[in-house]
Amino acid sequence: MNVPTDWSRDIWRRAATPAIPAVELVGGRMVSDATIHHADYVGHDLWVVDFLPGRTLTRAQARAAMQIAIAPDQLEVQRWAAAIGMTSAEARGYVQLSEVSS
Repeated sequence: MNVPTDWSRDIWRRAATPAIPAVELVGGRMVSDATIHHADYVGHDLWVVDFLPGRTLTRAQARAAMQIAIAPDQLEVQRWAAAIGMTSAEARGYVQLSEVSS
């Protein structure tokens, strides 16, 4: 276990937040109990995420998109969003927009 010697505000916040719920792969679909969103495998190592229509993603990118939908307030959102070529604000906006229109 790697315990920090200096506890910054971000480290304290991260330590106090609950673990991020899991993304599960169920028959060609990425799902989580923590969100209504999903990602579907469309072949040729490509995935489509329901709140990002018209975009095909790699498996790692689809997982990052699902993690944003699950935990939009986590510090990691900036890294996950960068993995799909977006800013954290854009990614959060797509998630929220799709939830409003559902």
